[in-house]
Amino acid sequence: MKYVFYLLAFLPLFLSAQDDSKYLDGAVPVEKGRVVFTKKIDAPSMSLQEVYATALQWANERFVTNDEEGQQCRVAFQNPEGGEIAATGKEYIVFSSTILALDRSLMSYQALIYCEDNACRIKLTNIRYEYSVAYQREPEKYAAEEWITDQYALRKGKLNRITGKFRRGTIDFADALFQSAEEAFQKAGVQILPPEETEATAAPEPVTAPGKQAVIPATPIVPALGTPEGFKAMSVEDMPSTLVQLLQQSVLRIKMADNNITENQAEWKGFGKMFSKDIASITLDADSHFYQQVKDGEVYTLQFAPEPFSQDAVWMIIECSKQGETAEGDKRTVIGEVLKIWVK
Repeated sequence: MKYVFYLLAFLPLFLSAQDDSKYLDGAVPVEKGRVVFTKKIDAPSMSLQEVYATALQWANERFVTNDEEGQQCRVAFQNPEGGEIAATGKEYIVFSSTILALDRSLMSYQALIYCEDNACRIKLTNIRYEYSVAYQREPEKYAAEEWITDQYALRKGKLNRITGKFRRGTIDFADALFQSAEEAFQKAGVQILPPEETEATAAPEPVTAPGKQAVIPATPIVPALGTPEGFKAMSVEDMPSTLVQLLQQSVLRIKMADNNITENQAEWKGFGKMFSKDIASITLDADSHFYQQVKDGEVYTLQFAPEPFSQDAVWMIIECSKQGETAEGDKRTVIGEVLKIWVK
């Protein structure tokens, strides 16, 4: 009888271990050093425009969170001609919840949606975590690449206690996100096949018709600015972390080359990636002169200097082409593709 009691007592642990098979070797895909969860939804007989319309409707309904707990989701970029949609998000993944304790982490991410004839691909990437612990004021911050990959979250074929829960929660989040997208396409009349049937009957990759030009989103509509005197070129990848931090401490001015508009009330939000392009984001008031005038594809420069701002003291210039924007109350976040960076 005693042995039966012990068996029943430990049975939940055995079942839990069996359930972990979903989260073990290879469950977190890595592409070129970055964690990227990918889902392809086949939509036979749907044109690019129909796939895009379905994906955009889903994205506008799915990424709309903005609450007092810090969760924020929104569609950040739309390109109907190229079939591209990008959304950014901050949402909680919950590890455990009881009457006495709530264990969770705020997870930020990007969802990149690629639409084409007969198919939609969704990539979940740029995943970061903010995890509050009782013994310190500021939350601990982790990047998925150094936290939930096989190297960091698995040990001897099992999930680590701490990183393992982040890995499990992220995989479940990705599955739920992709399932939500599939359901949206099902409502639009698409029959979702099991994975093995999808692979066996996958539609061939669309071939671009001879002479047809690929659509490039937000092509700059004014030429790039000339190289400033006394500056040298630099890329985002080569920029030292000390310079990235110094941007937050500097005063920002925006200039548009074609009409001499200057904006001095913008807030620097940082660098990022969107559809493999380096982007720079700024936030400003919706009624600002710059926001009212700048068009998609237009080139402008972000200039940084110590406070008080002086043109002679500018130490970094970032040349951008506007790619999109997002709204949050009376604020607007302008997203620009980084064309060039100059440092004095």
